[in-house]
Order: sequence, then structure tokens, then C-alpha cells
Amino acid sequence: MDDSRVTVRNAALMIGQRGVQMAGGFLFFALVPRVMGPALYGRFALVTALALWFALGSGLGFAGATTRYVPQLLARGDRDGVHRLVGNLLTLRVGSGAAAAILYLAITILWWDDLDRVVLGIIAASVLLQGVASFLFANFLGFNKAGRWAVGDALRRWLLLVLVLPGFHWGGLRGAAVAVLSTDLLVAALGFYWSRPWPTKTDLWPDFAFLSPFLRFGVAYLGAQWLYVAFEASGEPLVRAFAGSYTQVGYFGLAQSVYLAGASMPSQLMLAFAPMLAGLLDRGQTADLAQWIGGLLKCLAAGAVLVVFGALFLADFFAPVVFGTQYEAVAPNLVVLSLAVMMLTLGSVSNLRALVHERPGITFQAGAIRLAVFWSAGPLLVARWGSLGACVAVVAAVSAHAGYLTWRMRKAGAAGTLTSWLIPIGIGAVFLPLTWFRSSWAWNLLVYVVFVAAYLSTLLGLRVVKMSELASLASLMGWRTRVLEHEAS
Repeated sequence: MDDSRVTVRNAALMIGQRGVQMAGGFLFFALVPRVMGPALYGRFALVTALALWFALGSGLGFAGATTRYVPQLLARGDRDGVHRLVGNLLTLRVGSGAAAAILYLAITILWWDDLDRVVLGIIAASVLLQGVASFLFANFLGFNKAGRWAVGDALRRWLLLVLVLPGFHWGGLRGAAVAVLSTDLLVAALGFYWSRPWPTKTDLWPDFAFLSPFLRFGVAYLGAQWLYVAFEASGEPLVRAFAGSYTQVGYFGLAQSVYLAGASMPSQLMLAFAPMLAGLLDRGQTADLAQWIGGLLKCLAAGAVLVVFGALFLADFFAPVVFGTQYEAVAPNLVVLSLAVMMLTLGSVSNLRALVHERPGITFQAGAIRLAVFWSAGPLLVARWGSLGACVAVVAAVSAHAGYLTWRMRKAGAAGTLTSWLIPIGIGAVFLPLTWFRSSWAWNLLVYVVFVAAYLSTLLGLRVVKMSELASLASLMGWRTRVLEHEAS
């Protein structure tokens, strides 16, 4: 089976698993914030969000290195080299995860003396386990097994749903923290089990002469990863510092969690395509590479338009019904952050191109710009509008990041990249007058369904998305459903 067929099937499997994860997240956000209440949920969101970002920040760029170079080693038949690389990096990942856990505990104890130190200690242990688990599952990308990679996040979401509420009922925030730690332990155990055959003791002993070319690549992306972590992790502390309310932290944390559930789809979907696209570039198949980039952009842009209109029509109903009437203020936050999802679709493809073309410097610069915009605009906006101001700052930062990446990668082939993204967005903008007819939730749902049908029909009618492309995609996925291939001239 060729790389494109395997990649598309893995991507389809990943989308399905991401849907399972989002369903778990939907139930989690419908139950946990309601049971805990805004103030306690604000504390829980603060400590767990920071733990997630500390775990990611301790990755040292290893995920990028394995995604980029494991396919090369496999193509050469160097299985010993693959085991050696994974084993060496695993040892370093355990060390970096332990250091991140200690740093997390020290910072949170010094910064927030009103938080339970036992809770912070338990969550600090989860930082180590999250880091190791994320490395183990990220390795599946290099083996072109994106379906397995996505299992880790989906499993974590459902285990949290099952364990956090009983833990909170049993021991308050301490019990909820134990549930988080237990979840990360189970996910890491599955990652170890699936990683067989396990590295030998020799593979686990770091050989820096062997690792040096891989570490140079990984460390080049480390700065960009840390900038991303600083951007995502600083939202809740920023709201706490300049709004002065754990309730506002809860509003922002809840909205950002929903945003990240949607935003993770384009970002992680692009990583599923990284091994195949890197192979096309290595073989000099630049025309095929450009075709894939353009197709991915069109699909992601169309999906983002559906997300934005979904927020415009349904957020006012979604927030109080799912989260509870005490979270009605989350609705406008969701509308604003849907615009960030739209901009992220452009940035995620440009980021993928930078990874494939080995341009870590551009990724670092874009991350620095994103963080600078967020930290400069965030305090003023939060002080004025609370959690909503933080969401506006996120949109501004993500837009600056996407714009810079796209501009810098304009000479790396794939001509017409921006146009491929703008056309579906522009067609969606034509339907904005429909928002004037918003009324009751039932009416809004009906209008949204009409919009979806009209928008998708327009994309097909104008041949922005072609039936032949859908037929090719169906063929790659192994579907036996007949897709109309003849198009009117």
C-alpha cells in the first residue's frame, strides 16, 4: 500500500478518534464545571492547564525529530537505528519530564499561595507521566500510524470523564487531582505496551554522538514549542492577574478548552500528513506536494467556516444548556475563539510546510510574534473585558502567527497557497447576512442547517471542491461507494 493511501486512511481514522475525544470532552464540560461551580472549576482549570503545558514544554522537540527522521531510517531499512533513536530519546524524555514536574511544583507554590499544595504535588507528578505518554504516542507518527497516535488523547479525555467526578465527590479538588494522575498513569501504560518491541538497555543509554543530528533538529524546534506553550499556558494566569477573579479564569478556561478541542483537529491532522509530504519533498515530487497543500487548505478553510457559523448561531444556546446557566458568559467567548480556529487552519498548514522544508527558524519567529502580540494586548483587553478580552487577544495573536508563517513560506513552492485558503473563506462571508435572522434556538438551528447545505453546494457548484477530488479521496480511503467523477465542463 502506497504512502498516500496509508496516510489518508490514518488521517480518516484519526478524525474518527478525534470525534470520540470531542464527544468525551463535550460530556466532561457539560458535567464537571457544573458540579464544581465557577470558582472551584477555575482553580481546577488553572492547575491542570498549566500541567498540560509544562508537560508539552518538556518535550525538547523530540516529537518533531521522530516524525521527520524515523521515516528516513525505515526507508533505509535501518531498524536498529530506529530502536536506538527511540530508546535514547525516551531516556532524555523521562529526565526532562521530571525536571518539568519539579519546576511546575516550585512555580505554582510560590505564585499561588492560596492553592492546596497537596493538589499541586499530585498534579506535578502527572506532568511527568503526561510528558512520557505524549512522547510514546507521538512516535507513532514517525511510523505513519497516526491512528494510534490519536488514541492517547481520546483515551485520556474519556478516562478523565469517568474518574474526575467520583474523585471530586470523594475528596474535593484533591480527589480530582488523584483522578488526573490515575488517568495519565493508565495512558502512559498503554503507550508503553503498544511500543513493543521495547528498546534494549543499550538503546536506552544516550549516545550523544549518534543523537547530535537529531537533537540539533529537535532543539531548533524546541524554542518554537516553548513559545507555543508560553502562549497557551499563560491565558489563565493572565486572566487571574488582570481580572482578579477565579470565576473569570473559569469562563476563559472553559472557552479555551472548547477552542482547543476544535483547534487541535487541524494542527494534529497536519502532523498525520507530515511523513508522506516529507517523502514527496525528499523524492523531488514538488508538484504533488503543492497539490496536497492546496487541497488540505481548501478542506480546512471550509471546515473553519462551518465552525464560525456554528458558533454564531448556536453558542448562545450551547453554553447555558451544556455548562449551566451560571456559564452564560462563555457564549461570546466561543464566538470570538471560533475566529481563532479559522486563522489556525492557515497557520497549521504553513507550519507543516516549515516542518517539511526544515525551516525551524521561521517557526520560532512566528511563535515569538504570537506570544508578543498576546502578552502586549492581553493585559489591556483582560482588564477591560475580563475573559472576553483574553479571547480577543488570542484571535489577534493567532492571526499574526498565521500571517507571518504564510508570508515567510511563500517562496517554498505551493504557489497560490493563500488563494486556496481565501476562496472558501470568501464564499462563506457571502452568507453572513443570514446572521441577521437569528432568533430562538430552534430557528437558529434550522437556519444553520440551511446554511451548511447552501455553502457546501456552492463549493461544489463553483468547483472549489471537485467531485474528482472526492473520488480520489474515496479511492485512497478504500471506500467502495461510487462517487460521481464526471463533471460538467
